[in-house]
Amino acid sequence: MKIIDRYLGRTVIISSLMALLILMLISGFFAFIDEIGDIHGDYTALKALEYVLSVLPGLGYELFPTAVLLGTLLSMGAMASHSELIVLRAAGISLIRITGSVLKAGLLLMLVGILLGEVIAPVAEQHGQKIRTAAQTSSTAIHSRNGIWTKHKKDFVQIGKVYPDMRLVNVRIYTFGEHSHLARMIRAKEASYQGDTWDLKGVTITVFEETSFRQKSLAQMTWRGLVEPSMFDALTVEAPFLSIISLYKYVKHLKQSKQDAAQYELAFWMKIFKPFSALIMLLIAMPFLFGSLRSSSMGQRLLVGVLLGLGFHMFNQALNHIGVGYGLNPITSAALPSLVFATGGIIALRKIF
Repeated sequence: MKIIDRYLGRTVIISSLMALLILMLISGFFAFIDEIGDIHGDYTALKALEYVLSVLPGLGYELFPTAVLLGTLLSMGAMASHSELIVLRAAGISLIRITGSVLKAGLLLMLVGILLGEVIAPVAEQHGQKIRTAAQTSSTAIHSRNGIWTKHKKDFVQIGKVYPDMRLVNVRIYTFGEHSHLARMIRAKEASYQGDTWDLKGVTITVFEETSFRQKSLAQMTWRGLVEPSMFDALTVEAPFLSIISLYKYVKHLKQSKQDAAQYELAFWMKIFKPFSALIMLLIAMPFLFGSLRSSSMGQRLLVGVLLGLGFHMFNQALNHIGVGYGLNPITSAALPSLVFATGGIIALRKIF
């Protein structure tokens, strides 16, 4: 039985990864076409291509459930067309046992999805944003273990953390005078962008003189030149591409500061349930393989896979937007599409068993 598990698992995994690669290349091609309109100055076609390659992991993470569905329908459908599944049934292997072998492969695909979405995509997305923004603007930012460093005129700015809603935490502004003498240092616990200025909170200002220094504290102050808004995309990653840990910390921060965290809490729970989409796509695919699609052409299986994948994606996105708009529980909004499709798959499987 282990041989059958390995054979079915290898077939599903290889086909799913090939489908993912093809979908990523297609999405990357259209993303590159979209970037061509923004090419000017230092942002050349080569830079645009480098940016698109950097965002491909994030696109792949979004397309992963559809890729698993397509890969399973095509690979297992080919086995059905070649009567391999009939041979397995004739050898005394039940449909439940075959489905179990395929679901085991789904567990490995879940790990691939987690690796893609939690490790590769956030880093690659941020790298791509830095490339794009640095080429389109004159500003630069340097990432280090001590935070993010950027320069605005004579000020050097150090930022501890950057959140998606243009909120900065643990900000230090260093102003240098003549002969590279440190003239002033401003420390702020938090900074948020308000129109054309930055609102600093929990501020401590230290002015350095030749032989002494003066210090004062302010609850709040405004600052015009902190980080250019055009540079902000290079310093942060959008909520769908943040890791689960980053989203959890940000939601906690918003709740502690009594701000609306619904959007990011929804993104957090979507990231939790996203890996299970691979298993759900397998559940959806199996009834078709043992039912009406077992003797269908590859084109028909491909069409069914695309329609089901799009249906799942559109239903997921629609319910998420409705949930945010009407204040539904984020866990319910994130989990309901998966539960609906999983229930449908299980009911269909029970009919053929």
